[in-house]
Amino acid sequence: MIQAYEATFENGVFKPDQVPALADSTRVRLLVETIPEKSDESPRQQAWASLEQLWQSSTFDSHGDRLSRDQLHERH
Repeated sequence: MIQAYEATFENGVFKPDQVPALADSTRVRLLVETIPEKSDESPRQQAWASLEQLWQSSTFDSHGDRLSRDQLHERH
């Protein structure tokens, strides 16, 4: 059974925002995903900022010619 809960990590302990529907001593597997701080940016702006960050940190370079749009869509 998979249940999703938001929690805060404090002093080495995960503190859930709500009480999980689990019996005491139940063993669980935690997959941790950080939740970004709330901001004034829209989800679209946040996504674009993430994409730009990935683009700036990318080391991929084919060392080939950069083709124009017309060259890319050339039809024979």
